[in-house]
Amino acid sequence: MAKFTVITLGCSKNTVDSEIILASLIDRNHTYTNNLQESDIVIINTCGFIKPAINQSMQTVQNVINTIKENNLKTKVIVTGCLVTRQKEKLTQIFKEVNGFYDTATFNNIPYDINDIIQGKKIIKLSEYTKSIDYSYKLSKFITTGYYSYVKIAEGCNHTCSFCYIPKIRGKYKSRSIEDIYMEVKKLVNLGIKEIILVSQDTSFYGYDLYKKLALSELLEKLATIEGDFWIRMLYLYPTTLNTEAIKTIANYNKIVKYIDIPLQHASLKVLRAMRRPGHKEFYLKLLDKIRSTINNVIIRSTFIVGHPYEEEEDFKELIDFLLKAKIERAGFFKYYREKGTLSYTLPQISYKIKQKRYNEIMNIQDDILKEWSNNQINKTFKVLIESKEDGYFIGRAYFDAPEVDSYIKIKSNKSTKKIKLGNFYYVKITNYNHNTYEFEGILNE
Repeated sequence: MAKFTVITLGCSKNTVDSEIILASLIDRNHTYTNNLQESDIVIINTCGFIKPAINQSMQTVQNVINTIKENNLKTKVIVTGCLVTRQKEKLTQIFKEVNGFYDTATFNNIPYDINDIIQGKKIIKLSEYTKSIDYSYKLSKFITTGYYSYVKIAEGCNHTCSFCYIPKIRGKYKSRSIEDIYMEVKKLVNLGIKEIILVSQDTSFYGYDLYKKLALSELLEKLATIEGDFWIRMLYLYPTTLNTEAIKTIANYNKIVKYIDIPLQHASLKVLRAMRRPGHKEFYLKLLDKIRSTINNVIIRSTFIVGHPYEEEEDFKELIDFLLKAKIERAGFFKYYREKGTLSYTLPQISYKIKQKRYNEIMNIQDDILKEWSNNQINKTFKVLIESKEDGYFIGRAYFDAPEVDSYIKIKSNKSTKKIKLGNFYYVKITNYNHNTYEFEGILNE
């Protein structure tokens, strides 16, 4: 049996795919190791979303190849993921040393081929059309994320955003059934997972293809019936598919964290239409007001793109005005990257210098919004999931912190923290906020 390493790049949806690959290999008595130099095979799950992610994926493959050569290793290399789907011909030409290529529709073949690859056979399995594997609770998952787990409720996307290549990689939107997701979540909770994070390309569109209606509310209600002390969080909601029923359901169930992740991308009508996105500034403000008036103490997270084609200075100022009015607690910003194969690639481009200037300006504005909100949390008490212990501090997250993208809370280890067990919830009083590190500090609420 072989020893293998998996390197995962990109988003939470890729994490799910890697966990399926990991489990399928372990189920066949192969051994996982995070030490590349003792591995018989290295599997790299790539990202192909935007240029920086593509560059990181390409560099990672090259670095692995270089390490193998420099240390005279016999390790074999498999490359899979979104970048293989997007640039399959290019990758197979550039990386002659790679022993196996699999795209998003074929990576479930890796366990069946791994012995042949170790024996020196080169295998390239690429699908003829865009699709992904069928996800099911019956698929084993090797959890790599600790006490939280991503659950993919659907695959693919029906939107045609002009800057995005994902629909060409992942195909049309395809929901899993409510019962299938329920069975997976129940299994994870029984394993001790304390936070279930529902993900897809458009989470609030869930179920429309299966049930001919938006069914996120019904899914959440079903999941909330599972016994146990755990959180349910959703990422990647969409502004025109997040309906009233779903908002009310989030408000009504304690297990569902009051955290709405809803990428808006811009506020200018002109830029949004150039992006092939719905809505406008006033529509978004009304939507956020509706969410906040329905869900007590809700936290809003969103992402925005600056420097997209047709964004003039007045459009950028409109985005700033929106942020100042909306006071979004958690916001991320990206400079627009020109991606071949997308409509935006063909549009008049804005100089990098202008994009960088706008990015710096808007980050400073959001920093002030974040600082004001964060300071207002001092002396408040929150339920916190404790996930690790580092350098004399317990590290945890409250409901307003999604893993990997938001902040966390540090609790200094002392006599009062002896009862803390990792993977459990505790009530913590916030005592300080460090704006330089974006960290909260707190103490156990006795």
